[in-house]
Amino acid sequence: MLAAPLLLASGCASLGGNVKGSFACRAPEGTCAPTSAIDAGAKIINDVTGFRDPAMIELASETGVGVAVMHMQGTPRTMQSNPRYDDVIADIRSFFEERNATLTAAGIDSEAIVFDPGIGFGKTQQHNLTLLRHLDQLIVSGRPVLLGVSRKSFIGRILKSDDIADRNWPTVGITAHACALGVPLHRVHEVKPNLDALRMAEAMR
Repeated sequence: MLAAPLLLASGCASLGGNVKGSFACRAPEGTCAPTSAIDAGAKIINDVTGFRDPAMIELASETGVGVAVMHMQGTPRTMQSNPRYDDVIADIRSFFEERNATLTAAGIDSEAIVFDPGIGFGKTQQHNLTLLRHLDQLIVSGRPVLLGVSRKSFIGRILKSDDIADRNWPTVGITAHACALGVPLHRVHEVKPNLDALRMAEAMR
Protein backbone atom coordinates (compact mmCIF):
# COMPACT_ATOMS: atom_id res chain seq x y z
CA MET A 1 0.00 0.00 0.00
CA LEU A 2 1.02 3.62 -0.42
CA ALA A 3 2.66 5.52 2.40
CA ALA A 4 0.42 8.53 1.73
CA PRO A 5 -2.68 9.24 -0.36
CA LEU A 6 -2.04 10.23 -3.96
CA LEU A 7 -4.07 12.43 -6.27
CA LEU A 8 -4.16 11.73 -9.98
CA ALA A 9 -4.89 14.70 -12.20
CA SER A 10 -6.13 14.36 -15.77
CA GLY A 11 -3.21 15.01 -18.09
CA CYS A 12 0.21 13.62 -18.87
CA ALA A 13 2.74 15.34 -16.65
CA SER A 14 3.85 14.95 -13.06
CA LEU A 15 2.42 17.83 -11.07
CA GLY A 16 4.81 17.48 -8.16
CA GLY A 17 4.38 16.27 -4.60
CA ASN A 18 1.65 13.70 -4.11
CA VAL A 19 -0.01 14.60 -7.41
CA LYS A 20 0.78 12.64 -10.57
CA GLY A 21 -0.46 12.67 -14.15
CA SER A 22 -2.63 9.84 -15.38
CA PHE A 23 -4.18 9.05 -18.74
CA ALA A 24 -7.54 7.39 -19.31
CA CYS A 25 -8.00 5.43 -22.52
CA ARG A 26 -9.47 2.29 -24.02
CA ALA A 27 -7.28 1.36 -26.99
CA PRO A 28 -3.57 1.14 -27.77
CA GLU A 29 -3.96 3.43 -30.78
CA GLY A 30 -6.37 6.18 -31.79
CA THR A 31 -7.64 9.31 -30.13
CA CYS A 32 -6.23 8.59 -26.68
CA ALA A 33 -2.74 7.69 -28.04
CA PRO A 34 -1.43 6.17 -24.78
CA THR A 35 2.11 5.81 -26.15
CA SER A 36 2.22 9.58 -26.72
CA ALA A 37 0.90 10.16 -23.22
CA ILE A 38 3.59 7.93 -21.75
CA ASP A 39 6.26 9.73 -23.78
CA ALA A 40 4.92 13.02 -22.39
CA GLY A 41 5.32 11.81 -18.82
CA ALA A 42 2.12 9.99 -17.84
CA LYS A 43 2.87 7.62 -14.98
CA ILE A 44 -0.30 5.55 -15.06
CA ILE A 45 -2.51 4.12 -17.81
CA ASN A 46 -6.11 4.01 -16.65
CA ASP A 47 -7.76 1.62 -19.12
CA VAL A 48 -11.53 2.03 -18.88
CA THR A 49 -12.03 -1.40 -20.48
CA GLY A 50 -9.96 -3.15 -17.85
CA PHE A 51 -7.03 -4.18 -20.05
CA ARG A 52 -9.10 -6.68 -21.99
CA ASP A 53 -7.14 -5.79 -25.14
CA PRO A 54 -3.89 -7.85 -25.27
CA ALA A 55 -2.16 -4.91 -26.98
CA MET A 56 -2.78 -2.74 -23.93
CA ILE A 57 -1.33 -5.43 -21.67
CA GLU A 58 1.74 -5.64 -23.90
CA LEU A 59 2.17 -1.85 -23.85
CA ALA A 60 1.97 -1.75 -20.05
CA SER A 61 4.41 -4.63 -19.71
CA GLU A 62 6.94 -3.08 -22.08
CA THR A 63 6.84 0.44 -20.63
CA GLY A 64 6.59 -0.46 -16.95
CA VAL A 65 4.06 2.29 -16.21
CA GLY A 66 1.45 1.95 -13.51
CA VAL A 67 -1.67 0.02 -14.48
CA ALA A 68 -5.12 1.17 -13.35
CA VAL A 69 -7.66 -1.54 -14.15
CA MET A 70 -11.16 -0.09 -14.36
CA HIS A 71 -14.37 -2.10 -14.22
CA MET A 72 -17.03 -1.30 -16.80
CA GLN A 73 -20.07 -3.44 -17.53
CA GLY A 74 -20.63 -3.52 -21.29
CA THR A 75 -19.17 -0.89 -23.60
CA PRO A 76 -19.30 2.92 -23.51
CA ARG A 77 -22.38 2.74 -25.78
CA THR A 78 -24.24 0.06 -23.80
CA MET A 79 -22.97 0.42 -20.25
CA GLN A 80 -25.96 2.36 -18.92
CA SER A 81 -28.56 0.17 -20.65
CA ASN A 82 -30.10 -1.46 -17.58
CA PRO A 83 -26.90 -2.52 -15.75
CA ARG A 84 -27.46 -5.50 -13.44
CA TYR A 85 -25.36 -7.48 -10.97
CA ASP A 86 -26.00 -10.49 -8.78
CA ASP A 87 -23.92 -8.74 -6.11
CA VAL A 88 -22.13 -5.59 -7.25
CA ILE A 89 -19.35 -5.89 -4.65
CA ALA A 90 -18.71 -9.60 -5.20
CA ASP A 91 -18.94 -9.30 -8.98
CA ILE A 92 -16.41 -6.48 -9.16
CA ARG A 93 -14.07 -8.22 -6.72
CA SER A 94 -14.19 -11.31 -8.94
CA PHE A 95 -13.35 -9.17 -11.98
CA PHE A 96 -10.38 -7.63 -10.17
CA GLU A 97 -9.09 -11.04 -9.09
CA GLU A 98 -9.26 -12.36 -12.66
CA ARG A 99 -7.56 -9.27 -14.08
CA ASN A 100 -4.83 -9.42 -11.44
CA ALA A 101 -4.05 -13.03 -12.37
CA THR A 102 -4.02 -12.23 -16.10
CA LEU A 103 -1.80 -9.16 -15.81
CA THR A 104 0.76 -10.70 -13.50
CA ALA A 105 0.92 -13.79 -15.73
CA ALA A 106 1.75 -11.41 -18.61
CA GLY A 107 4.75 -10.09 -16.72
CA ILE A 108 3.30 -6.92 -15.20
CA ASP A 109 4.65 -6.28 -11.72
CA SER A 110 1.86 -6.71 -9.17
CA GLU A 111 3.15 -3.59 -7.41
CA ALA A 112 2.24 -1.58 -10.54
CA ILE A 113 -1.43 -2.61 -10.48
CA VAL A 114 -4.32 -0.67 -8.93
CA PHE A 115 -8.04 -1.26 -9.30
CA ASP A 116 -10.77 1.25 -10.17
CA PRO A 117 -14.40 0.19 -9.52
CA GLY A 118 -15.56 2.40 -12.39
CA ILE A 119 -18.13 4.53 -10.62
CA GLY A 120 -20.72 5.53 -13.23
CA PHE A 121 -19.54 3.01 -15.82
CA GLY A 122 -22.27 0.41 -16.17
CA LYS A 123 -23.78 1.12 -12.76
CA THR A 124 -27.06 2.50 -11.51
CA GLN A 125 -27.08 5.22 -8.88
CA GLN A 126 -27.72 2.55 -6.23
CA HIS A 127 -24.77 0.51 -7.49
CA ASN A 128 -22.57 3.61 -7.25
CA LEU A 129 -23.66 4.34 -3.69
CA THR A 130 -23.22 0.72 -2.62
CA LEU A 131 -19.69 0.72 -3.97
CA LEU A 132 -18.88 3.99 -2.20
CA ARG A 133 -20.20 2.62 1.10
CA HIS A 134 -18.05 -0.51 0.84
CA LEU A 135 -14.86 0.62 -0.87
CA ASP A 136 -12.80 -1.21 1.73
CA GLN A 137 -14.24 -4.50 0.45
CA LEU A 138 -12.79 -3.91 -3.03
CA ILE A 139 -9.15 -4.34 -1.99
CA VAL A 140 -7.89 -7.41 -3.87
CA SER A 141 -4.48 -9.07 -3.40
CA GLY A 142 -3.41 -6.11 -1.28
CA ARG A 143 -3.54 -3.75 -4.24
CA PRO A 144 -4.81 -0.18 -3.78
CA VAL A 145 -8.17 1.08 -4.97
CA LEU A 146 -8.26 4.07 -7.32
CA LEU A 147 -11.42 6.15 -7.08
CA GLY A 148 -12.64 8.45 -9.85
CA VAL A 149 -15.86 10.24 -8.90
CA SER A 150 -14.89 13.83 -9.66
CA ARG A 151 -17.86 15.84 -11.02
CA LYS A 152 -19.70 12.70 -12.10
CA SER A 153 -23.32 12.95 -13.16
CA PHE A 154 -24.70 10.81 -10.32
CA ILE A 155 -23.63 13.57 -7.93
CA GLY A 156 -25.70 16.07 -9.89
CA ARG A 157 -28.71 13.75 -9.84
CA ILE A 158 -28.50 13.39 -6.07
CA LEU A 159 -28.16 17.16 -5.67
CA LYS A 160 -30.85 17.82 -8.29
CA SER A 161 -28.49 20.25 -10.03
CA ASP A 162 -27.32 20.46 -13.63
CA ASP A 163 -24.47 22.84 -12.75
CA ILE A 164 -21.19 20.92 -12.92
CA ALA A 165 -19.60 23.41 -10.51
CA ASP A 166 -22.06 22.22 -7.85
CA ARG A 167 -20.34 18.81 -7.95
CA ASN A 168 -16.91 20.05 -6.84
CA TRP A 169 -17.45 20.19 -3.07
CA PRO A 170 -19.46 16.95 -2.92
CA THR A 171 -16.50 15.37 -4.71
CA VAL A 172 -14.26 16.62 -1.91
CA GLY A 173 -16.61 15.03 0.63
CA ILE A 174 -16.46 11.69 -1.18
CA THR A 175 -12.67 11.93 -1.32
CA ALA A 176 -12.46 12.33 2.47
CA HIS A 177 -14.96 9.49 3.02
CA ALA A 178 -13.02 7.18 0.70
CA CYS A 179 -9.73 8.01 2.39
CA ALA A 180 -11.26 6.99 5.73
CA LEU A 181 -12.13 3.63 4.14
CA GLY A 182 -8.53 3.11 3.08
CA VAL A 183 -8.63 4.34 -0.52
CA PRO A 184 -5.26 5.97 -1.27
CA LEU A 185 -5.70 6.95 -4.93
CA HIS A 186 -8.10 9.63 -6.15
CA ARG A 187 -8.54 10.90 -9.71
CA VAL A 188 -9.83 14.48 -9.57
CA HIS A 189 -10.24 17.72 -11.50
CA GLU A 190 -9.84 20.20 -8.62
CA VAL A 191 -6.53 19.28 -7.01
CA LYS A 192 -6.11 21.63 -4.04
CA PRO A 193 -9.43 21.12 -2.20
CA ASN A 194 -9.22 17.36 -2.61
CA LEU A 195 -5.60 17.30 -1.47
CA ASP A 196 -6.57 19.37 1.57
CA ALA A 197 -9.37 16.90 2.34
CA LEU A 198 -6.94 13.99 2.10
CA ARG A 199 -4.48 15.69 4.42
CA MET A 200 -7.19 16.32 7.02
CA ALA A 201 -8.57 12.78 6.72
CA GLU A 202 -5.08 11.35 7.16
CA ALA A 203 -4.42 13.59 10.17
CA MET A 204 -7.56 12.25 11.88
CA ARG A 205 -6.87 8.57 11.22
